[in-house]
Amino acid sequence: MKIQEGIIIHRRPEDVFAFLEVRSNDATWMAALVESEWLDSTGTDLQAPIGVGRRGRMLLKLPGRRAEFIDEVTEYEPGRGIAHRTVKGPIPLNTACICEPAGDGCRATVMGAIERLPGGRLGRAAAPFVTMFMRRSFKADLVRLKRILESDVHTNI
Repeated sequence: MKIQEGIIIHRRPEDVFAFLEVRSNDATWMAALVESEWLDSTGTDLQAPIGVGRRGRMLLKLPGRRAEFIDEVTEYEPGRGIAHRTVKGPIPLNTACICEPAGDGCRATVMGAIERLPGGRLGRAAAPFVTMFMRRSFKADLVRLKRILESDVHTNI
């Protein structure tokens, strides 16, 4: 299942992307996130440059529990886009954030794809509900991102 949602944000694409690539910002605009941080292969150098292969850790609130995910950057284009894949976690998830020029601002697009839900038949039966939940979450998160980035607080990203 694949989900893609986007929103127009009245900021330069470079500004939007600069906010999105800071992992500690994730919990401010993504409601399901408790915390998010960059890792490296030793788990100590949190200042390593972002690029393909860089890993991050997220703690999410899922219905009925919290879950930790470790993801890895699969694509990275500074100022434009970043994609991740889950390397450890309860659901094999691929995600991407893309920032593109749109009029006097930016079209921010969030994409998510789950190859399969765990649980066999039960997982397959739950897929439409998970898709609906993810789509609603993506839309609400993008509205929150727009509100944050268009506010006076973040005018100097």
